[in-house]
Amino acid sequence: MILANVQKPVQAKRKPNRKAIFLLILFFIVVLAALFLVSPLSKIQSIEVAGNSQIAADDVRNASGLSIGMNIWDVNPEDVNQRLKDQFLLIAKTDTEVRFPGKVVIAVAEKPVAAILIQKGGTYYRLLSDGTVFDQVKSLNGTSHPLLLSNEKNLQVEIGKRIPDSDVQKFCQQIVQVDRSLLEQISDFNILKGEVWSAHTMENNLEIRFPPGTIHTALNVYEKFWKQQLASKRSGIIYIYGPDEAWYTPAPGPDKPAKKE
Repeated sequence: MILANVQKPVQAKRKPNRKAIFLLILFFIVVLAALFLVSPLSKIQSIEVAGNSQIAADDVRNASGLSIGMNIWDVNPEDVNQRLKDQFLLIAKTDTEVRFPGKVVIAVAEKPVAAILIQKGGTYYRLLSDGTVFDQVKSLNGTSHPLLLSNEKNLQVEIGKRIPDSDVQKFCQQIVQVDRSLLEQISDFNILKGEVWSAHTMENNLEIRFPPGTIHTALNVYEKFWKQQLASKRSGIIYIYGPDEAWYTPAPGPDKPAKKE
């Protein structure tokens, strides 16, 4: 018996339907997104405040406009940052970040209190590092901030606004950069007429006069070269232009020192 060599027809391979696969994947993505939006993972579960020292964390949370259970997609970091800056004078900068799952972190950078301004008549105001008047205080008891006298200047003071005086603003910007060990030797500062600033020493009430904007240099020179040398003196003025340009006079001198030849 002879078997016929019969060849079976070869079936063509079916190509995958890419459109159907794409639609299927898209369907699953939509379903997962819908499930996420209604799940607790899409809600704010915690609000963390970092970097604050003078402003209470609860105050920051309350002023942010955010709340536990709020949808994270409704959080606009720029709006939160601006809202907090408008609410708190002490805030220099904020950075709001949403972290999954359900966590919001608000990082706060505060302006330090630079000094206490003593106005004529015995009123006291705390000044921030940009010259803004933060608030009025009743007394100086327990304060550790530098004291700035306004004996020779008629300053306009309004809480919540910068003092409109370039010398005061410059003083506030610089004083926060000065070493605490140097500031502890000074009882008060004054901005005199004639483009000169001054400071009185704590121990013997000597007056240090120096050009505007050179607080750190003047106090550093006093500490290194004049403090021990003049320890026995109880009056007089030290004029300081720099490490190599400084001198002492026991009698009152001109407001603006002239460089010695």
